[in-house]
Amino acid sequence: MNFIGSKIIETERLILRPTEKKDLKILFDILLIPEVNKYYLTTKIGKSFEEDHKWQLKKLQRAHNQDVFQWSIVKKEDNRCIGQISVQEKQDSPVEIRDIGWFIDLNEQRKGYAYEAASKIIDFMFNEVRIEAIETSSAICNPASFGFMEKLGFYKRGNMTHKQKYTFMKELVDCYSYGITEKEYCNKKKNILIRK
Repeated sequence: MNFIGSKIIETERLILRPTEKKDLKILFDILLIPEVNKYYLTTKIGKSFEEDHKWQLKKLQRAHNQDVFQWSIVKKEDNRCIGQISVQEKQDSPVEIRDIGWFIDLNEQRKGYAYEAASKIIDFMFNEVRIEAIETSSAICNPASFGFMEKLGFYKRGNMTHKQKYTFMKELVDCYSYGITEKEYCNKKKNILIRK
């Protein structure tokens, strides 16, 4: 595995870059939108930015560390931060197996930005960072989310389900287990190229 950090990555419409101080309040406000945070696995977010500021600054200090893979999602057309994507270590798993998560401003959803960012980051993690797999999950009651996972190339791991605690929900939520290995990802890409 190559610890090369959150390199700046460009897509057709986006710049994916390490989080900057000017992004912190924007990202905090996005995460307080119920439709955005309902199924987002974040932690330690308080009710006010002032309450959270120390924790936010601590995260910012690590933004350029080589073992951190987290990007602010910025629209090229107006240089505006509209969300964040991260590929973090997975609890109780080897460092080469990661989890992925993202969130996008409600006003910028359904425009293809999440897919554009996530597909580029997944490619980066397998081809440049050289991780072995991404394992993640999606709430069973959230078909938009698991449909999106499948569109990105993730495979549902049989009938594997588990209970998950989401920060803003009181009850544990039933989730499907999803994943993709480096080999599965490369085979899928090869098949797409052959069909073209």
